[in-house]
Amino acid sequence: MEFIICCLNIKESYARINNHFKGHPYIGFEEFTGDIDEVKNKFLYKKWQYAVVDRKLPWKDEAVKFFKKNNIPIIYFNDDYQEVIRSIKDKVTKPPEDEIDDSYERPFKGTEVRYVEKPITKIVERKIYTGIEKKLIIVSNLTRCSGATTITLSLAKYLSNLGILSSVIEPPIDSPAIFNCIGIAERLSKSGEGYEDNFYSYPHEIASGKRIKNKAEFIFDNIVWIVPDDRKEVVDNWKYDQMLKLIYISNMAPITLIDVGDNLNHEAVRPLLSLVDLVLVVIDPFPTNFYINRNKLLNLEKLKSDGCPINFIMNKWNSGIEEKEFLDFIKVKPLAFIPAIDLGILYKANYQYKIPLCYKEVSDLLDKPLAKICSLFIPKEFEIGISKNKSIKKKGILSNISGKFKKS
Repeated sequence: MEFIICCLNIKESYARINNHFKGHPYIGFEEFTGDIDEVKNKFLYKKWQYAVVDRKLPWKDEAVKFFKKNNIPIIYFNDDYQEVIRSIKDKVTKPPEDEIDDSYERPFKGTEVRYVEKPITKIVERKIYTGIEKKLIIVSNLTRCSGATTITLSLAKYLSNLGILSSVIEPPIDSPAIFNCIGIAERLSKSGEGYEDNFYSYPHEIASGKRIKNKAEFIFDNIVWIVPDDRKEVVDNWKYDQMLKLIYISNMAPITLIDVGDNLNHEAVRPLLSLVDLVLVVIDPFPTNFYINRNKLLNLEKLKSDGCPINFIMNKWNSGIEEKEFLDFIKVKPLAFIPAIDLGILYKANYQYKIPLCYKEVSDLLDKPLAKICSLFIPKEFEIGISKNKSIKKKGILSNISGKFKKS
């Protein structure tokens, strides 16, 4: 195994680089180091093949001098994660399979994978595709109840249908809903006596400062569910350092979907914008919402133009909206249009603890826009989409609401 030490200015940078290589058993990283003295002390009993050094590090010159003196090759970090990841991959070549230490997890390709799927607590063998680049994705509402949770669940189910393992993370901010939405308590109770309490609420454990268990993830339907148990007391004070622990608590799935609701500006969420790979902002096209939140939308568009990986998702799209006039009004270009789903189906899905995408009439509507969204983080060579996608009709008349758009 090739060991690498990272001397970086902020811990989030270390976490992101380290997390990317979680599925590479031939690469290991030293724990985060805070100063040159710590590096020198660890060097007395550690051996590193490479050192990653942040050019913005206050003690960069000392670190460079030390590594050069001890003949440790340096990889410089210039705030470009993809570049430093490529440099590490170029320098650290994968050894033959028979030389990989079996005590470390092998990176998955498209093979049969064994894992414990809860709540049925049995070994499950499924062909899942996990040998893809790890991605962190935030899903957020522009306005309350725009549909971030529905989009998060739909993306997770869509990836599951493609055989891709994903994680759904919901921080304990505001009013978490996923635990109830997918009926985790009911699924556990049906598994037999004693299983009602067989759910490890990572957010609560992190908030309480307890030592975290390994491999306690709740998994079903090819999805890792890391959400708060709403049967427990509400978490009152959620901080950024706790948020970081939560999003990196599991390295099982390559795709991590983080549902933050309308809390994108929360103190625990906002700093993630410089860390994640993609931010999906879900918009409800109801016109009054734009007058109340138009400055918020403009600020997000400004962040996007400054390089933040924001994309806008138009949800609840319906025939009451004329597309060109609407887009001229909001001044942003959506990545995808998600058609409005029949409320009857949404209610039925909720009562039955199902993701709406499980129903054919919903998947027929959503497969095409979901494929477009997933194309941002799924390799091109991976087959996306289902042949029976249907085109989405976007024709309509603004009628009574057209006057509101023209006032701005």
